[in-house]
Amino acid sequence: MKTKIYDAKSIIDGKAIGKPGAYYVAIPEKYKGFKIFVFFDGKAKEIGDWMQAEAYRRFPDKFGRGTYTLAYFLWKKMYGEQLKIDSI
Repeated sequence: MKTKIYDAKSIIDGKAIGKPGAYYVAIPEKYKGFKIFVFFDGKAKEIGDWMQAEAYRRFPDKFGRGTYTLAYFLWKKMYGEQLKIDSI
């Protein structure tokens, strides 16, 4: 399977797609059929199949070219992940 790299510009709060309690990365439909390596804020994640997303949303194109689909993949869980701070 061919590979594509996707540089995510932002991470979406799960509340926006009806899945509160986690953060998601949205990947466009043009990445369907490829193994995807997603990069955001110095971290990377491998996504093996675009069709295995947790959610999909369809949007009208703002330039009138039809519609496009975004697939949402879990980036990290929101609850229970806290930074550990060493006391001085």
